[in-house]
Amino acid sequence: MILGIADSTPPKAVFERLVRIGEKVEKEGRLPLEAGGFRPLIQPAAPEEAKPGPLEIVWDEEFRQVQNDVLEGDHASIQEHIRSLLAKGIQAEEVLKRGMLSAMEVINERFKSGEAFIPEVLLSARAMNEALKVLQPHLAGAEGGEKGKILIGTVKGDLHDIGKNLVITMLKGVGFETVDLGIDVPAADFIKAVEEHKPRILGLSALLTTTMPQMKAVIDGLKQKGIRDRVKVMVGGAPVNEKFARDIGADGYAPDGAEAVNLARKLLQ
Repeated sequence: MILGIADSTPPKAVFERLVRIGEKVEKEGRLPLEAGGFRPLIQPAAPEEAKPGPLEIVWDEEFRQVQNDVLEGDHASIQEHIRSLLAKGIQAEEVLKRGMLSAMEVINERFKSGEAFIPEVLLSARAMNEALKVLQPHLAGAEGGEKGKILIGTVKGDLHDIGKNLVITMLKGVGFETVDLGIDVPAADFIKAVEEHKPRILGLSALLTTTMPQMKAVIDGLKQKGIRDRVKVMVGGAPVNEKFARDIGADGYAPDGAEAVNLARKLLQ
């Protein structure tokens, strides 16, 4: 249709019309309409766009490659990108926070909302672990060594470990030494491990409402052994909340990996 119009109009007329349009735009900032009217070239400012929600990544240009590596689960490229940032003199903790954790928090939210699935979470976690192999020595050096030992496991009857593993990854990333007891851990094994490893914090994870009482069983067992005051206890998992944590006598509750890091730091102050 456009070619048909052009073919039926003398070339000079088309050129002259374009010139007139250009002059009108330059003079009035307006474009002519078919009926002889015009619309502003510069439209009124659109309402400010809503800020990205928790399911959307807020891109940080300096750390964009690392953010994308985590989101895409690209464990093959992330080490190279981490080394490149460190070579530029960027602090390791900045790489962790602005590059890795910012993306991992989005994956966490997508998983909770059903937009991401277990394979995606596992791929992102693997990329995080590969990155930490490069980053961790720099983090430990920057913060004067490890902050303390954290013992963590999923309680008896519960075979879920994705959330626990993400928490471990993030805790390692900021300099904590972690001991992973795995899944389906009986209360007696938690207590024995506390006596053996002497951690500063014990982390209990549960994804099922039916296994939540096991958290209280662990805390009660620590009291019976007379070692409750030796260790801080934090709890987490999809069905767990702040009120439940208080009711069972835990020292704190963390809904996700990022908050687990913040809580661990707070408990050790």
